[in-house]
Amino acid sequence: MLLLQPIMAGIYIHIPFCKKACVYCDFHFSTSLDAKNNFLTALKSEIQLRQNYLSEKVHTVYFGGGTPSVLTAPEINGVFDELQKVFNLTSVTEITLEANPDDLSKPYLEALKQTPVNRLSVGVQSFRNERLSWMNRTHTAAQSISAIEHAAALGFNLSMDLIFSLPEMTPTEWNEQLQMVTTLPINHLSAYGLTVEKGTLLFNRVKSNQENELPDDLAQDLFLQGDAFLTQAGFEHYEISNYAKPGFRAQHNSNYWYYKPYLGLGPSAHSFNLHQRQWNVSNNALYIKSLSDHKLPLTSEDLTATEKFNEYLMVGLRTKNGISMSFIEEFFGKTYAIHFIKEAFKPLQKKILQKQDDVISIPVTHWFMADKIISDLFYI
Repeated sequence: MLLLQPIMAGIYIHIPFCKKACVYCDFHFSTSLDAKNNFLTALKSEIQLRQNYLSEKVHTVYFGGGTPSVLTAPEINGVFDELQKVFNLTSVTEITLEANPDDLSKPYLEALKQTPVNRLSVGVQSFRNERLSWMNRTHTAAQSISAIEHAAALGFNLSMDLIFSLPEMTPTEWNEQLQMVTTLPINHLSAYGLTVEKGTLLFNRVKSNQENELPDDLAQDLFLQGDAFLTQAGFEHYEISNYAKPGFRAQHNSNYWYYKPYLGLGPSAHSFNLHQRQWNVSNNALYIKSLSDHKLPLTSEDLTATEKFNEYLMVGLRTKNGISMSFIEEFFGKTYAIHFIKEAFKPLQKKILQKQDDVISIPVTHWFMADKIISDLFYI
């Protein structure tokens, strides 16, 4: 059961730079590193200005992007030194850096060992070079394998990303990718279905009929194939897209799913304190300019009771842990508890939802359609 008073919080740092633009990515980034030094100066200013946002102890730090592995080890240490001046980091146990395989050379990994980073999330995406080329990735399959093996030898806790439901992807190809997972020394896997987002090169290709999306029924088959294979291989399927070996759930991302507060730093980063959501401007130049004037480049939104309730459903029902009925009544009130009981009645009868004691969750067999199931439970 979730606690009413959060006992931990996370800090997310968005590094808005990439060497190349992947065909599917709609995250905020720039392919020019010219502003990197000015960005780091602005980031340190933002850290200072955000010192009062979190009242809870910080439990996790996550460098995301973009491609955080464009930062040198001294640059990472510089950011972390600034965090230590402002926040109580004595309880931090997980410090993650997202990285592209081609950045993880032996010298770079050895330099990373001189930073506080103890976990790497490696953007493998595929072990087929033709797929990597199609995605416009900067690495090869061989570089992925080498990077993971070298990082494991140095003692890093390792996660990796794979993408399924690629155009014309077959069960045979997906099985080949999953087989590779079991040969590598990783503790965590994020397996994402390919999504077509507006503003991406992939969206334009699909819109102009240059590419065809994999049909939903085939994508769902691949999702269930991944679940069956990876759970058999000893991974726990604990969130729709995430698998972990025992004891290695992603602590930082769990803050999002289990309704915990977090602070987001850097352009486009979001923050959440259970009552208010904030988001930074998605523009590097405006972010840097604002902080050079000692102004926070953010927009705030106070959440209504209904928005908080819907948010709790949206994140909690993505997970194996599900949501707590008593938490709904305690935290949101009887009106929302009665609404949920009413709306959940038929899905429970149809076994689209399942109940164990105080907990309601979605069975894994229905996770692929979770967004629709959850939205039907919202309080409108």
